[in-house]
Amino acid sequence: MVCAAPAVAQPAAPMSLRDLAKESENPVTRLYTIPIRYEAGFDYGPTDATKSTLELDQAVVPFRLSDDWSLIARTKFPYIWEPPKKTGQGWQNGLGNAYTTLFLSPEYGREFFWGIGPVVYFPTATGSNLGVNKWGSGPSVAFVWKDGGPWLVAGVVNNIWSFGGPPQGSTDKTNSLLVNPIVGYHFGKGWFVHSSPNITSNWDDAPGKRWTVPVGGGIGKVVRIGSQPIKLALDCYDNVVHPQSTGPVWSAMLTVTLLFTR
Repeated sequence: MVCAAPAVAQPAAPMSLRDLAKESENPVTRLYTIPIRYEAGFDYGPTDATKSTLELDQAVVPFRLSDDWSLIARTKFPYIWEPPKKTGQGWQNGLGNAYTTLFLSPEYGREFFWGIGPVVYFPTATGSNLGVNKWGSGPSVAFVWKDGGPWLVAGVVNNIWSFGGPPQGSTDKTNSLLVNPIVGYHFGKGWFVHSSPNITSNWDDAPGKRWTVPVGGGIGKVVRIGSQPIKLALDCYDNVVHPQSTGPVWSAMLTVTLLFTR
């Protein structure tokens, strides 16, 4: 008689710190991520004040729909301390508009991956200078190129329109474009440098006040505390184009991201 011992499944090897760092910047990642970001926007408005934002910054929850497709949900939810935009106005603080992007993304690929779907804008703003009191939506696309090397190149583009027709001249509406290019170079032991500016345009503003174009980047590292991987990043951007007399001239941000594999 021949006895065969049952095969024992071996646990998957944990991802390396470099692979975790690369995957955390992938807009259609299959990681679960909880990024908490503090952003300071300096020299804001007529008083050259500092705008502060504490936010859940593109938290990712992936859903496996089938062997071939996944749905990637990315959510942004800010709390804002807003300086006066005009002389004589006061400060406002409270919730801004949250939004969730749903990317339908193929489960398999070689080096190049993509996702497409709607972005849904929620009427969560608690002040007139913090956002708009309307629902909104629009299309969004994402792509990422990555291989076994140190580079990752990705991007996200969307445009959001608010629902309903506001009264003539009302500012309680949204028609805004986001272009987010992402370029990262990843060293050993979880270290990386990257650039991920949020280039935006508010199409409802006058031509000289529409665009914000940041230039800059940052440095970061993925570490493990016990078995929990955490990504730390520090970034700084100069807004070479920004709304006249309102937008911040430059900004700095600190991001702490919890990473979870499925």
